[in-house]
Amino acid sequence: MTKTLTLVAAAALSVAAAAQDLKVGDPAPKLDVAKWVKGAPVKEFAADKVYVVEFWATWCGPCKQSIPHLTELAKKHKDKVTIIGVSAFEVPPGTNDTAYMANVEKFVQEMGDQMNYTVAIDGPEGKMATSWMQAAAQNGIPTAFIVKNKQIQWIGHPMGMDQVLEQVIAGTWDVQAARAQFEKEMAEAAEMEKLTKSLSDALNAGDTKKAIEEIDKILAARPDTKPLLIGLKVDLLFDADPAKAVELAKELIKGDLKDDAMFMNNVAWRMVAEDEPKVKMDYALALEWAKKSCELTQNSDPLFLDTLAMAQYRNGMKAEAIATLKKAIGILEKDGSDPDLLDELRGRLKKFEGS
Repeated sequence: MTKTLTLVAAAALSVAAAAQDLKVGDPAPKLDVAKWVKGAPVKEFAADKVYVVEFWATWCGPCKQSIPHLTELAKKHKDKVTIIGVSAFEVPPGTNDTAYMANVEKFVQEMGDQMNYTVAIDGPEGKMATSWMQAAAQNGIPTAFIVKNKQIQWIGHPMGMDQVLEQVIAGTWDVQAARAQFEKEMAEAAEMEKLTKSLSDALNAGDTKKAIEEIDKILAARPDTKPLLIGLKVDLLFDADPAKAVELAKELIKGDLKDDAMFMNNVAWRMVAEDEPKVKMDYALALEWAKKSCELTQNSDPLFLDTLAMAQYRNGMKAEAIATLKKAIGILEKDGSDPDLLDELRGRLKKFEGS
């Protein structure tokens, strides 16, 4: 269900080391895709058009969650914006086999109207990934590039581009200010990479103890990094010392993170996810945090509701757990979300009902 913070933070701490050759305000690179699989092919950018070039992959969970949103934007801005989803990073660098393309085409076909915009595939040599993603020092997907007048207007996560896209369409977007902000963010990211290199190495090596030690060193040197790292520390402690993780979480939820729904959900999930936890968990406390995380999000997040359902189940509240999980599944079905995630929740519902 909920991804642990460890993997997410490990990715966030890693910044492309290659020189940044593509920035906001620069001319957009060519659309050098290997194959167009849906919609009319776009051979080149028209001077008076707005485009969104979004990089995704079939194996990427967050990418799948962004697909319905991109479809909504394509419908909302029909005749004003062309959205192009470029499947990339499907195979390791140096791979020459193109068999993956059939899998991408199958995925797009199965998505149907849920993925209702232009879709293309990057070749195994990764021309698009190199000229766009790597050139812009972007190493995480999904990532979107907004293009107007053949110029990069904005680079970021597709779920956060709605207002930017509106301004680009209206002609009120300040691309020079956006470039300055982009350069500032990338400089800060490069500085953070240097600061967290030892932590990244420990995470990649699976050395939990070393990773916790490195986090403590960073927090001592740079207290301002606490919002980025404290959640990761708690998540790592659940692997090393679950009781200590819960105690730290209690302190944080009473203080700085008292209104952080994501943090409370992640901690509650770690407390209730395992059938046989290493130490006895306070399921009543997990239920309290799961409830609050749902309240803070108006009971609208299906993943938070999934956590609440599991917490209710652990507390012997079978009927409530079933009702909550059904609500989560209903939201996912309505949104046309990741089929694998739906299957997971449906399997959990069957377990609840059969227990």
